[in-house]
Amino acid sequence: LNFDKWWPEFDNEFYFRAPYFLLPGAKKSGTTSLAMMLYQHPLTQAARTKELQFFMNKNFRTHFVNNVTRKTLVGPARQKMYDMDYKAVALRSYPELISFDATPGYLFYSSMLPHRILCVAPWVKLLVILRNPVDRAYSNHAYAMRVTGMKMTFERYIQYDLMDLKNSGFLNATTEEEEDEAWSRYLGMVTEGPIGRSIYFIQLRQWSRAIADVGRDPEGQIHIVRTEDMEKDEQGEYNKALDFLGLPQVPLKREEHRVKSDYESDMKPETRKMLEE
Repeated sequence: LNFDKWWPEFDNEFYFRAPYFLLPGAKKSGTTSLAMMLYQHPLTQAARTKELQFFMNKNFRTHFVNNVTRKTLVGPARQKMYDMDYKAVALRSYPELISFDATPGYLFYSSMLPHRILCVAPWVKLLVILRNPVDRAYSNHAYAMRVTGMKMTFERYIQYDLMDLKNSGFLNATTEEEEDEAWSRYLGMVTEGPIGRSIYFIQLRQWSRAIADVGRDPEGQIHIVRTEDMEKDEQGEYNKALDFLGLPQVPLKREEHRVKSDYESDMKPETRKMLEE
């Protein structure tokens, strides 16, 4: 892309502020809780809904990717995004307002989404919240069982995903190139991905690389919040997130932000040990 051509200016300057940043996950790490805190801030403007999923929509490839060149159609995609998801009148009227998209899948699908997103919004920042990967996977299982009504042990649930990771070649990859290729194959076969969603290093690496490709410093564009740190010092971690976003610090209102646990029982010690190793 020639970014000078696609960079917003003059009457569409508000584009820089919608989405100004993403909350891309990880799933079951506290994305909803953090989004609720950020909605409290007087300089944030809520989008149409918390999880816009604009870039994950199956229609995106149909309508906004050139069938021949496979390049993203930036202009049409950007226009549709603003028409559907963001409140342009408020953003134009109040130049300090920012808006954001909290869609956990954006982090996970790291071999395909970063470049797509950064083509449309190359200015966007990432506020990533990560949880202990084993606890995150266990919560993923509990949530899936509750939502679907299925009855399946955690051990059986993760076995399918471990098989996908093995069959894709990811578990045996020895170089970054092999990992990237295997991860792409894995994402093509995965459904829920309880273990894959907890493999943070490759997701962050691919996002960092994509950000560097558009001429940005990943260290200045990505801020990581640990769920466990947020639980210990909610206001302190919130302040750090606001500093990263360039927003003035404000005290959190006394509300219950934390989403209740999905657990019905503790994980088997031998299962935890296996996953940690």
